[in-house]
Amino acid sequence: MNYRLSIYFIISILFQNCTQVTTESADNDIDQSGPPIDTIDSSTTISGITVNGFIDTSSYLNSGFTFLNPTQINKNREAIGGDSYTEVYGFNIPEENRARGIRWNGDDETTNLWKPQGITGFVRDGVRYLLVTWYANNSSDYKGSRITLIDISPSSNTYLKYRHILLTQPTIPTSVSNYTQYNTFAPLDIHAGGVAYFNHKLYIASTNLGIRVFDLNKIIEMKTGDTTANLCGKSDNGDLYAFNYRYILPQTGYYDINGGANPFSSIQINAEGTELWTAQYYAGSADASIVPKIYGFPIASTGMILNEDIKLIIPKNSLFSDYHAHGMQGLFRKGSKTWLSCTGSPSNSYGSNARLARYTDGEPDTVRYRWPYGAEALYYESEYDYLWSLTEHEPNSGYSNGSTVNRCIFAVKFANYE
Repeated sequence: MNYRLSIYFIISILFQNCTQVTTESADNDIDQSGPPIDTIDSSTTISGITVNGFIDTSSYLNSGFTFLNPTQINKNREAIGGDSYTEVYGFNIPEENRARGIRWNGDDETTNLWKPQGITGFVRDGVRYLLVTWYANNSSDYKGSRITLIDISPSSNTYLKYRHILLTQPTIPTSVSNYTQYNTFAPLDIHAGGVAYFNHKLYIASTNLGIRVFDLNKIIEMKTGDTTANLCGKSDNGDLYAFNYRYILPQTGYYDINGGANPFSSIQINAEGTELWTAQYYAGSADASIVPKIYGFPIASTGMILNEDIKLIIPKNSLFSDYHAHGMQGLFRKGSKTWLSCTGSPSNSYGSNARLARYTDGEPDTVRYRWPYGAEALYYESEYDYLWSLTEHEPNSGYSNGSTVNRCIFAVKFANYE
């Protein structure tokens, strides 16, 4: 074959694939270089990680409560639809990949008292819902964590309406400040970095413990009003309080997972509905000896997490000098591929140091795509082939960028990232 013609052919092929290769200005910013092939870690079944049996903490709910399900919740706030979600700082998703977006109302969009983290969803009685976890921050940190129920069905009469629900647990603190703590239940002080839905149950990542479990059919209504803002628990006369929140979602149990799988920074069910996957968040500046990992925990049809066939993957990312995937904020697993929402990249792309990284088991590197500043967890809505995520920061958080909004929920067309 003619030498010049061969070179021209190779260059043509590379040019045709440029939407998946090289520069920060492209949709993706792949670096094809990688570590030596013998350092690649594939998906393997591991020993040493132990899922202790389910610890049932629900006995405190056995009497004195009336339970509600999501369809019975009064949603008192309204989100903003349309395409204004693209106005958030560092929103760099190419237009052809965008599917849907939502902005919070003005208070939730700008507050520094709560930080959104995890996202999941479900369908009930024909209505599509999203659920978003938050952790309390600054002067509200004693309130622990909460979850938000959002109606995202355009045909619903409560479309884009939502309600914050306080997360609680049965361990009563020995002493508190800033509020009055009664009996029976108390705030749940966790980061709530990720949440997964499976058969009416929620599985929330608990950083150093493992996985906490909640039953969406056991939402409880509280007494509200200005005088309840600093009260939590069940008083001696039977009144229920939760810092003026109308509803709580109480923990029903947890899994204590030992052996080094912590920190449990995020969690999501895989596409096949057979495993819960968790990721470890370590910043890119972490000690070089720290190797971020992801784990797959089999889940039975009953919702029980199994202590068997636990999988381990060590994703690669050549943006970091040690080729490891630092800054993992969320993940989604399908087949032998894992999609990672990562922040803290050493390079910026359209105002963001976040990336959506796709890792195939055994490969030397991830395929990386532009991803919004402050992006957090991932959730796959299979019926519409949407991959949902959300951004965390309030205006000017992290960087003094002059933004008026940094916080939104958005979905991309998953097929464009497969």
